[in-house]
Amino acid sequence: MIAALVLFSVPRETTLAQLTEAFEQSAPRFSNRSGLLTKHYLFDGNDRGGAFYLWSSREYAAAFFDDTWRQSLTERYGSPPSLSMFDVPVTVVNANEIDKHQAWIEQPGSDEF
Repeated sequence: MIAALVLFSVPRETTLAQLTEAFEQSAPRFSNRSGLLTKHYLFDGNDRGGAFYLWSSREYAAAFFDDTWRQSLTERYGSPPSLSMFDVPVTVVNANEIDKHQAWIEQPGSDEF
Protein backbone atom coordinates (compact mmCIF):
# COMPACT_ATOMS: atom_id res chain seq x y z
CA MET A 1 0.00 0.00 0.00
CA ILE A 2 0.97 3.60 -0.55
CA ALA A 3 0.03 6.56 1.62
CA ALA A 4 0.02 9.99 0.01
CA LEU A 5 -0.09 13.28 1.87
CA VAL A 6 -1.16 16.33 -0.11
CA LEU A 7 -0.99 19.80 1.46
CA PHE A 8 -1.81 23.22 0.03
CA SER A 9 -2.17 26.76 1.34
CA VAL A 10 -5.56 28.41 1.71
CA PRO A 11 -6.29 32.02 2.62
CA ARG A 12 -6.01 32.55 6.39
CA GLU A 13 -9.64 33.73 6.53
CA THR A 14 -10.87 30.36 5.19
CA THR A 15 -13.25 28.68 7.61
CA LEU A 16 -13.81 25.00 8.27
CA ALA A 17 -17.33 25.37 6.88
CA GLN A 18 -16.02 26.83 3.61
CA LEU A 19 -13.41 24.15 3.16
CA THR A 20 -15.87 21.41 4.12
CA GLU A 21 -18.22 22.64 1.39
CA ALA A 22 -15.41 22.55 -1.19
CA PHE A 23 -14.34 19.08 -0.04
CA GLU A 24 -17.91 17.75 -0.14
CA GLN A 25 -18.21 18.95 -3.73
CA SER A 26 -15.08 17.06 -4.75
CA ALA A 27 -15.73 13.86 -2.76
CA PRO A 28 -18.10 12.14 -5.23
CA ARG A 29 -15.35 12.14 -7.88
CA PHE A 30 -13.38 9.72 -5.71
CA SER A 31 -16.10 7.15 -5.15
CA ASN A 32 -15.22 3.87 -6.90
CA ARG A 33 -11.84 5.18 -8.13
CA SER A 34 -9.65 2.21 -9.02
CA GLY A 35 -6.84 1.65 -6.54
CA LEU A 36 -8.02 4.25 -3.99
CA LEU A 37 -8.74 2.66 -0.62
CA THR A 38 -9.51 5.79 1.42
CA LYS A 39 -9.26 9.56 1.21
CA HIS A 40 -9.36 11.83 4.24
CA TYR A 41 -9.74 15.59 3.75
CA LEU A 42 -7.63 17.79 6.06
CA PHE A 43 -7.67 21.32 7.46
CA ASP A 44 -5.30 22.68 10.10
CA GLY A 45 -7.70 25.43 11.17
CA ASN A 46 -5.40 28.17 9.94
CA ASP A 47 -4.02 28.31 6.44
CA ARG A 48 -3.43 24.77 5.24
CA GLY A 49 -5.72 22.18 3.71
CA GLY A 50 -5.03 18.86 2.14
CA ALA A 51 -5.84 15.20 1.96
CA PHE A 52 -4.45 11.88 3.10
CA TYR A 53 -4.89 9.06 0.58
CA LEU A 54 -4.34 5.35 0.93
CA TRP A 55 -3.72 3.59 -2.41
CA SER A 56 -3.43 -0.11 -3.18
CA SER A 57 -0.23 0.46 -5.20
CA ARG A 58 2.30 3.11 -6.17
CA GLU A 59 1.21 2.72 -9.80
CA TYR A 60 -2.35 3.83 -9.01
CA ALA A 61 -1.09 6.76 -6.93
CA ALA A 62 1.41 7.90 -9.56
CA ALA A 63 -1.22 7.71 -12.30
CA PHE A 64 -3.56 9.95 -10.29
CA PHE A 65 -1.06 12.58 -9.16
CA ASP A 66 -0.16 13.91 -12.61
CA ASP A 67 0.34 17.40 -14.04
CA THR A 68 -3.41 17.79 -14.71
CA TRP A 69 -4.13 17.04 -11.03
CA ARG A 70 -1.49 19.54 -9.88
CA GLN A 71 -2.84 22.27 -12.21
CA SER A 72 -6.44 21.64 -11.11
CA LEU A 73 -5.58 21.91 -7.41
CA THR A 74 -3.50 25.04 -8.00
CA GLU A 75 -6.41 26.69 -9.79
CA ARG A 76 -8.98 25.56 -7.19
CA TYR A 77 -7.09 26.61 -4.06
CA GLY A 78 -4.73 29.28 -5.38
CA SER A 79 -1.45 27.59 -4.57
CA PRO A 80 0.43 24.54 -5.83
CA PRO A 81 0.10 21.44 -3.66
CA SER A 82 2.94 19.53 -2.07
CA LEU A 83 2.87 15.76 -2.42
CA SER A 84 4.67 13.16 -0.30
CA MET A 85 4.25 9.42 -0.86
CA PHE A 86 5.15 6.66 1.58
CA ASP A 87 5.21 2.87 1.53
CA VAL A 88 2.90 1.44 4.21
CA PRO A 89 4.62 -1.65 5.61
CA VAL A 90 2.35 -2.08 8.65
CA THR A 91 -1.24 -1.00 9.34
CA VAL A 92 -3.25 -1.08 12.55
CA VAL A 93 -7.04 -0.88 12.32
CA ASN A 94 -8.95 -0.41 15.56
CA ALA A 95 -12.30 -1.74 14.35
CA ASN A 96 -13.99 -1.23 17.72
CA GLU A 97 -13.08 2.46 17.68
CA ILE A 98 -14.32 2.82 14.10
CA ASP A 99 -17.62 1.20 15.09
CA LYS A 100 -17.98 3.62 18.02
CA HIS A 101 -17.25 6.60 15.78
CA GLN A 102 -19.69 5.37 13.13
CA ALA A 103 -22.44 5.08 15.75
CA TRP A 104 -21.73 8.67 16.80
CA ILE A 105 -21.94 9.88 13.19
CA GLU A 106 -25.28 8.11 12.76
CA GLN A 107 -26.65 9.81 15.91
CA PRO A 108 -25.61 13.47 15.72
CA GLY A 109 -25.57 15.24 19.02
CA SER A 110 -24.22 12.29 20.91
CA ASP A 111 -20.83 13.05 22.39
CA GLU A 112 -20.08 9.50 23.51
CA PHE A 113 -17.49 7.48 21.66
